Amino acid sequence: MSRIQKVGSETTTTPLGVENNGDDLHVLSDRFADESYKLFQKLQVTDPTPEEARRIRNKCLWRILPFLCIGYHLMYVDKQTLGNSAILGFMTDAHLNSVQYNWLSSIFYFGYLLAEWPQNWALQKFPVAKWLAGNLVIWGGITLLHIPCNNFASLFVVRFLLGLSEACIVPAFLLSMSMFFTYQEQAVMMPIMWSIGNASPITSGLLSYGVLWIDTDGFAPWRWFMVITGTITVIFGVFVYFLFPDSPLHAKFLTYEERAQAVLRIKQNHSGIEQKTFKKYQFVEALKDTKTWLFFLHAWSQEMANGLTNQYSLIINSFGFSVLQTTLLGTVTGAVSFVCLISAALVLYKTRNCRAWISLASYIPGALSSILLLSLPWSNRWGLIVGIWLRSTTGIAYAVVMIWAANASAGHTKKTTVIALYHIGYGLGNIISPQLFQPQWKPRYRPTWIILLVVAAILPSICIVALRILLQRENKRRDRLVEDNQVRDDGLVETLSDNGTKVTQVVDNNQLDLTDRENLTL
Repeated sequence: MSRIQKVGSETTTTPLGVENNGDDLHVLSDRFADESYKLFQKLQVTDPTPEEARRIRNKCLWRILPFLCIGYHLMYVDKQTLGNSAILGFMTDAHLNSVQYNWLSSIFYFGYLLAEWPQNWALQKFPVAKWLAGNLVIWGGITLLHIPCNNFASLFVVRFLLGLSEACIVPAFLLSMSMFFTYQEQAVMMPIMWSIGNASPITSGLLSYGVLWIDTDGFAPWRWFMVITGTITVIFGVFVYFLFPDSPLHAKFLTYEERAQAVLRIKQNHSGIEQKTFKKYQFVEALKDTKTWLFFLHAWSQEMANGLTNQYSLIINSFGFSVLQTTLLGTVTGAVSFVCLISAALVLYKTRNCRAWISLASYIPGALSSILLLSLPWSNRWGLIVGIWLRSTTGIAYAVVMIWAANASAGHTKKTTVIALYHIGYGLGNIISPQLFQPQWKPRYRPTWIILLVVAAILPSICIVALRILLQRENKRRDRLVEDNQVRDDGLVETLSDNGTKVTQVVDNNQLDLTDRENLTL
């Protein structure tokens, strides 16, 4: 006979955070059930047919994917405003030296790091799309605040505030994807979105080139750059507020029956839709989970190279190219990223269980980049710029492993905790990364390329191999439990009727908001 295990409250009959051995029957109050449980109490539908599932998937793709792609692209264009502005007169107008410029890159991520946890908490408590829209509008507004700044102190404050608002963006996109799409679909979608996002140097490079031709006395080209990018971000935030759904349960482009079927369509994820109650035991479980910290370490080490984002223009310019040439050559970085990430998406679409190998392969050109920049003579400027361009391939690993981290964790509180920690690692890496470009190391930056080779190519590769081994072993353990008929795919939800009588209902595990350790069907 199955044991009964209470979950979702502070009072439990078995220790929470302990791995499920496979024969527990989970019981919880309806208060702690997944949001999808409430929908299925009002509406009874059958699983969608393959044709219905395809129709619902396509509806979701057309209404969700464009927002995510545009959002990622704008996010990266806005991030590159500092780097592009550096060759548009920004450093002269703001009276900045190289050390201060590097700190403007780092302080952004201090704000990002400080806000990451509160932002993820807010995404669990409030409607995802509405909270995202508000942060986008604020983010665009803060971008516009760069315009009147003319010294390091004012820019320091503005960059810090910009980091506070941006901390919401990627976690919100990840949560939205997990609500609408299967894990396999997410694995393909993430490189597609990231390819659009990482193609932003094309947009920002051409935009930089364009504003150089705007001749307005007293209003420098970099200020026009901020006007354009900030205004577009604000407008996009307004569109998100009115048109982007908070979850499948609130997707107006779907009928009520299709909303329920949209939830059933992704039940193979075994992770539900969302749950608005913070569950302490899931938070603790996330902190005790080894894979959480491997994902964290990967994010930190991977992002140790991201300081290049705000250095590309200055480095390419230092090779002897003019400002106009630099703005155009910088677009190649975006083209390389786009081609590599689209190729990765195609491979993921055609294959299964190859996320680790694709990620590892992307670090080979990344390592080669450091080797070229260390070994080539300074006179070989085209070889050096190829070294800069090759570094863009590592965007594949970032996109693939980030969605891998979200998919490998279940339980809404646990998932948001893992996502938050992943982005805290991301923030820490980005705080340190700009400091690798010290003025005394110019122009070759030899110590920088050595650090990036070891920390941002070799170390994250080790993390990926460790994750692959860890998760493969766990999958084999679960397969053995399934073979021995020790895994349950249902549980009980307790509700109180109008007359005070306790009613117990058998429901699918997907409606219980269980963690990946509790739900062995994952």
